Amino acid sequence: MAQVHDGIALDAEQVGERLRELERRVSALEEQREKPTPVEAEPARAVQPQAKLPAMLPAQPDLERPAAAVPVFGKAILAIAGAYLLRAISESGMLPHLPVLAVAILYAGMWLVWAVRIRAKSHIASVTYGVTSALIFAPLLWEGTVRFQVLPPSVTAALLVAFVVLALALAWRQNLQVIPWVATLAAVATALALIVETHELVPFTAALLAIALATEVVACLGHRLSLRAVPAVAADLAVLLLVYLLASPEGVPAGYRPVSVTMLTALCFALLAIYLGSIGIRSFALRNRLTIFEIAQGVVAFVVASWGSLRASQGASAPMLGVFFLLAAAVCYWGALSRFVADAYTRNRRVCANYAAALLLAGSFMLFPEAFQVPFLCLAAATAALLYSRTGKLSLGMHASFYLAAAAANSPFPNYAQNALAGTVPANTDWRVWVVAVSAFLCYAIGSRVSEDSRKRRLLWVVPAVLFSFAAAALAIVAIVWLASGRVGLIASRLSVVRTVVTCLLALALSYLGSRSKRVELRWVAYAAVAFGALKLLFEDLRFGNAGSLVVSLLFYGLILILIPRLTRLGEAEP
Repeated sequence: MAQVHDGIALDAEQVGERLRELERRVSALEEQREKPTPVEAEPARAVQPQAKLPAMLPAQPDLERPAAAVPVFGKAILAIAGAYLLRAISESGMLPHLPVLAVAILYAGMWLVWAVRIRAKSHIASVTYGVTSALIFAPLLWEGTVRFQVLPPSVTAALLVAFVVLALALAWRQNLQVIPWVATLAAVATALALIVETHELVPFTAALLAIALATEVVACLGHRLSLRAVPAVAADLAVLLLVYLLASPEGVPAGYRPVSVTMLTALCFALLAIYLGSIGIRSFALRNRLTIFEIAQGVVAFVVASWGSLRASQGASAPMLGVFFLLAAAVCYWGALSRFVADAYTRNRRVCANYAAALLLAGSFMLFPEAFQVPFLCLAAATAALLYSRTGKLSLGMHASFYLAAAAANSPFPNYAQNALAGTVPANTDWRVWVVAVSAFLCYAIGSRVSEDSRKRRLLWVVPAVLFSFAAAALAIVAIVWLASGRVGLIASRLSVVRTVVTCLLALALSYLGSRSKRVELRWVAYAAVAFGALKLLFEDLRFGNAGSLVVSLLFYGLILILIPRLTRLGEAEP
């Protein structure tokens, strides 16, 4: 019995052990069911983004869905049909033309407003509705002005300006480009077509100027516009046509209304004021970089306004233009020398410097009488050379030579030098020749004393050196002829020898001075004198000389050809 009892106890213990083991296994299985396995977790993570992918993708734009453009075009066609309905009502005589025309204008404006508002939802719809508005508005004004003659040209011009201003105002917040382009092109084309058809130049020219003003105001306020050239070119053409036809010396052509000189001059100056003000605000005040359009349009506006006002007033406005140009030149010099000194404004500085030189030259010709133009330009040249010696600005050195060359060209100096060196020796010397010669000496003495490492900078003083050198040679020949008159008969052969000797001595002196002072520009001028002497031998000495004069001329010329290269090498060899 005891053995049986022990066996039963052993079996019960084994069963309990098995039950506990089964319990542990069940618990482990339950834990594994609650915790996902790595193999099952990876598909779950892979499936999750796929389920959210359609919600994360942006909506497909209209430009990628051509089918979405079809209803837009349909609405545009219905809009044009509505415009034709208004036209049919006007033609039927059921209502007066003016109220129907007013409704049609509001109808076109409504489509322009809609074009801007729908821009955020559909680009195609915005552009289409903007074009629809222009296609309704432009023919509407044409027929109201030309066919029905309900709108006076002045009212039509005002409506064209209002259409562009409305488009610019609506596009302001979103800084749109297409809507202003459409409105501006439509208004400009309509204005030019009405100028040709109605011969009403003044109101539509004023309208084009107002459109140009509106676009420039928007640009000055910081909104980038790519259409500024369109109204600018149209305004330039309109002003040119206006002045050409209505200020013709032959009289106003048939079919055109005569206009007062004041009105013509005012329109010319309006063109200049618009673009001069725009360039001044954008470049001088805001320090924006000048664009190619602004540079070109500034030149065109100055030329058109000057030509137009001079033609309209028959030259009476020249002094006023001269004062204005000199003031503008002073402003441009201030910009080049003070406002745009930093490297970031290189283009502005160069453009202002070129503008200043051109304006000062034009202003001097318009303001001063002929007798005072040469002294004024010589004074400007000396002043530029003095400023260059203090600041080292390249533009000032260039302007000194430019003003000096302009003064010489506008004086008797070219004819005087030509006659003294190769023609009939003048008996008297004009005071302006002395002014040019002295100014050339001062410009060279002041400007060339600045030590320059670059040989290119020495080119700045070639013009003063040439003018002073040949002026000195001409004055020397005139003095020799004057001293020899009445004592020695200077026949053609002897005069040719005198000229050859003076030319050779001039070349020798220039070469010596250039070698001693290390001024390469003097050596260049010396070789120019040598070249002039060679031409003189061919065309004067061989033609008018005899055996004795030719011997002397060739002797001096040969010696010069030997000595000048030696002086040059000697100067280069010295430290």
